[in-house]
Amino acid sequence: EQEVFIQKLMEFARTGNAELLGREKLSEREEKAKMLIATDYARKMSLDMRLIDQQYGDSPGNKASHCAAKIAEYYYKYLDQKGTQFVFSDLSTYKPDQWNIYSEIRRKLVEDHNIPEKQIRFIQEANSDNARKELFRDMNAGRIRFLFGSTQKLGTGVNAQERAVAIHHLDIP
Repeated sequence: EQEVFIQKLMEFARTGNAELLGREKLSEREEKAKMLIATDYARKMSLDMRLIDQQYGDSPGNKASHCAAKIAEYYYKYLDQKGTQFVFSDLSTYKPDQWNIYSEIRRKLVEDHNIPEKQIRFIQEANSDNARKELFRDMNAGRIRFLFGSTQKLGTGVNAQERAVAIHHLDIP
């Protein structure tokens, strides 16, 4: 699917034919930014084809599957130490009412790797300073083992790394 889509992206970059990507014809303003549009699609495609269109299904070879397997590997390797892990993605952040990479990886961790869902949190769920502080205490204590977030929300001012054994970056910030 990615190889086919790359060919469409290349043709779009050459011709500006947005219908190749399932879009309406480009506006005059979009026409000037077609390479940025192509780059945005390429970034999404490299993370998960479902960011392009939900008609693409889950694939055992996609980044979410590989990441979940790697996260689970570290989880079980550092189980006795209650090792924690950070997962960064700026491209597909948590939104409770729509598909996103955070929720997809959580689903895979729970369903495919038998990891308790209560140990997986998203920084977006901590809506106040007190909630963030409690979340960071739980990470440092090993009660929360996985914290997902964007570079902006999780990258600065977070003091939750006492038990950190891995940091995963799903896309380039």
